[in-house]
Amino acid sequence: MEQFSFFTGIDVSKLWLDIAVLNPTDGLVHQSRINNNVKAIRSFLKGLKKQLKAEITEHLFCMEHTGKYGHAFLAASVLEKVRVWVELPVQIKRSQGLVRGKTDQWDAVRIAKYAHRFADKAVFWVPADKTIQDMKDLQVKRSQLVKTYSQLSQENKNDPLFKKPLQAIKQGIQAIELKMEQLMEDNQVARQQYDLLTSVPGIGKQTAMALIVVTNGFTRLTDSRKLSCYSGLAPFPYSSGSSVKGRTKVSKMGDMKLKVLLNLSAWNAIRAIPALKDYFKRKVGEGKHKMSVINAVRNKLLALALAVVKRNSPFIKEYTSNLLLLP
Repeated sequence: MEQFSFFTGIDVSKLWLDIAVLNPTDGLVHQSRINNNVKAIRSFLKGLKKQLKAEITEHLFCMEHTGKYGHAFLAASVLEKVRVWVELPVQIKRSQGLVRGKTDQWDAVRIAKYAHRFADKAVFWVPADKTIQDMKDLQVKRSQLVKTYSQLSQENKNDPLFKKPLQAIKQGIQAIELKMEQLMEDNQVARQQYDLLTSVPGIGKQTAMALIVVTNGFTRLTDSRKLSCYSGLAPFPYSSGSSVKGRTKVSKMGDMKLKVLLNLSAWNAIRAIPALKDYFKRKVGEGKHKMSVINAVRNKLLALALAVVKRNSPFIKEYTSNLLLLP
């Protein structure tokens, strides 16, 4: 475990960052608000070094995962060689117990205290490959357009006034998908992984790209159990004492977009792979709930995806046969 002299909490918003620096001995030693752009952040980091008379490597910076609003600080952290821990907001919130009141300044202090208390569990942020980061940004835009298209088409599909807007949104989705494929073509490693993943029956283009992005090109979450948990597919028991005996079920905490893609992939795999089709019918015939069996298939698909990438060879039937030996 690395030792730090200062624990810096960063509350991220669109226009600015609220910052609180905690020293275990002296308590709160700095609070400020700065603009959320790379230039202002780099200037702040240099000024903080002079103010506290300590190297920036003595700080553990902690911030909540807030999507694109945190990109400026992460970009500056690479330039200034800052160690940053990007944590899930729900993890920080649940660690605080009952909290009264909320301001951005207080949140920064609470994040700093969280970093100090759980420093031994810190996972330092590592910049993703540029191609994968660009793909991730495009995925977000595609998801927004798909959601908009779905909402508009459900009620206004036959309305002539919506014909051109819907067509324009559809063209936008196609343009994004084309751009993602072009990015894949320009990156040899990502392209190879993409070809391996799409060789698995049921795993389509979007699922393959999503897996490459969430695993950062299969440099993280390379264990099937960890990837299953991240995707919200790992079942957990719910019981307490003699009165609470809930059924084992998957958690709602997970990457829901990846979960939906894997759900579609599971149904396609059942249709395409005879062994999985037989497995599905057998388990349902034994009285298993259909969605429980589908979840098992989703987990098997994740294991298949990791297998083809790890072995660097396309899908072969033997992979499925080995997986079906599992319960």
